[in-house]
Amino acid sequence: MSSTGYNPFNWKFVLLSQVMMILFSLVLSFFPKYFIEFYILYILVYLGITSVIMMRSNPLLRERRSLGEIANARTLYEEKKASELVNQDEEYLKETTEVMKKNFSSMGIMFLYMIILILVYNYVIIRFVTNIDNTLYKFGFFVLYFELLYGVSFLMNRRVLKFQTNIPMAPTSYKITEKGIIATDRSGVFLPSKYLIDAQISQNRDKKYIEIRSSSKFPFQVRLYSQDIDKVSELIERVKKIELKKQSSAES
Repeated sequence: MSSTGYNPFNWKFVLLSQVMMILFSLVLSFFPKYFIEFYILYILVYLGITSVIMMRSNPLLRERRSLGEIANARTLYEEKKASELVNQDEEYLKETTEVMKKNFSSMGIMFLYMIILILVYNYVIIRFVTNIDNTLYKFGFFVLYFELLYGVSFLMNRRVLKFQTNIPMAPTSYKITEKGIIATDRSGVFLPSKYLIDAQISQNRDKKYIEIRSSSKFPFQVRLYSQDIDKVSELIERVKKIELKKQSSAES
């Protein structure tokens, strides 16, 4: 699976963000002495809500329960030396290095942006707000301020921050079981058998890997390196047949 992140600007997150910005503005304007308590509550609630939204909108997270089933099923094949072939694939290494560089650069920009926000808030916003006597004006100012920040964040996400996650995941060791494919390294790659049925599967004999791409809502792009790709290909087909037989039995 290529790592697929959630979109912080889909309608659910936009709606949640708008509600939280209004609540922040209310607390800062009318109940500033309770801001710390509200912020802690906000963190807990926001993490809970975003976790639920991500679980419902990202099939990859919902399928984590399949990990145990795949790991405990009968092992058909285990590849322990895929790392040697991965390290020999200079094109893949170059691609992953470039992606890492761009992601680290984006993280640096985001960190700098956060520092600027803190400085602006402490030395500009706070001083300006203390001179506003009308509480409703304060509320309007904070709403405007947070909306402006949201707009800047939106533009930065679209134009400046270039996080990339569309490279194939290539585990350095993995197992093929009757329930699917699971990495035995720390990559966390796993692929339930039901998603192999309609997947796009291709081979590269020169670089000795099989690439499996998603053709469904479950996002993945997995690359399996092996000295014996014919064996791996044969077993993938076998796993697909087992899954098809299981589905046929369930329907009858």
